[in-house]
Amino acid sequence: MPSAVLIDTDPGIDDAVALAVAARLPELELVGITTCHGNTDIARATRNAREVARRAGITAPVTSGAAAPLRRAAHPARETHGEEGLGFWLPDDAARPERDHAAQAIAEAAGANHRLTLICLGPLTNIARAIGEFDHVAQALGPVFIMGGTIGVRGTQTRWSEFNWWGDPEAVEVVLSAGLDIRLVPLDVTRRIVVPGDAVRVLREAGRTDDDARFWGDALGFYMDFHRGYEGLDGCVVNDPLAVILAADPSLATWREMHVGVSVSDDERRGAIVVAGDAGAPARVATGVRAEEVLALITQTVFAPWLSDALVRRGAEAAARWLEDHPQ
Repeated sequence: MPSAVLIDTDPGIDDAVALAVAARLPELELVGITTCHGNTDIARATRNAREVARRAGITAPVTSGAAAPLRRAAHPARETHGEEGLGFWLPDDAARPERDHAAQAIAEAAGANHRLTLICLGPLTNIARAIGEFDHVAQALGPVFIMGGTIGVRGTQTRWSEFNWWGDPEAVEVVLSAGLDIRLVPLDVTRRIVVPGDAVRVLREAGRTDDDARFWGDALGFYMDFHRGYEGLDGCVVNDPLAVILAADPSLATWREMHVGVSVSDDERRGAIVVAGDAGAPARVATGVRAEEVLALITQTVFAPWLSDALVRRGAEAAARWLEDHPQ
């Protein structure tokens, strides 16, 4: 029987891939999507989630959420995800503000689905607010898969900090202190999930005659250009799909029991994971991943009409080479 899941997300290029993967994994029953500030502003994130839902055949409701962190200003990652949030893809419709009902949607889904699984792909603002506003949420939830943080590899926002945790560290603090069954999926493992440049170029070529291929090629093409310019990688890291895939099959990762906290400072350690001995929140942390198998699943669920399994699997090799060449 599939697990009921709600995805909280800030689409975002890799978020879009993650949503499309979730739509096609038989182990998961997607019951809702909530959107958050993060990779783009909240209006664009919500519109983008609906666009991916339309293309992937997702019928679960999409609910707009937090426009800003609990105590800080929002900082959209437009240099990474583009002006509209999905790279070179240009939408037909302008993004429009909607009322923030994400916390309520999470609370309702937690009440309606026994041990609801949460998959968190952006800043944790919506989750923190749901916990704070609705007494039943923390105890009603099942596993909470969080793509965020970094332990042993360089961060994406600062040397020590990954973007999602940097974006709203106070929300992370709320979530960590809520007694949840946390399954943390940090950059240490997501950094190994790379769609190689050759695969993106095939998508862009296929997009000359296929609208869906053009959508993915436009999104990933921008992401690839960013990674090439930023770090010399011919390909793009797709962090978020790993959290979705591990929610469906945790055996694809190696897990370690740890106690973790988060830095809420204003320096370069803002949002950094604090490995806190016995003092932090207990969490199962993914420390290793069978990257080739994960990339094969991404191919089968999203890119099979245009890309071969062997071509995309090369991304695991590209990631391993890059990590070897860039010791932290």
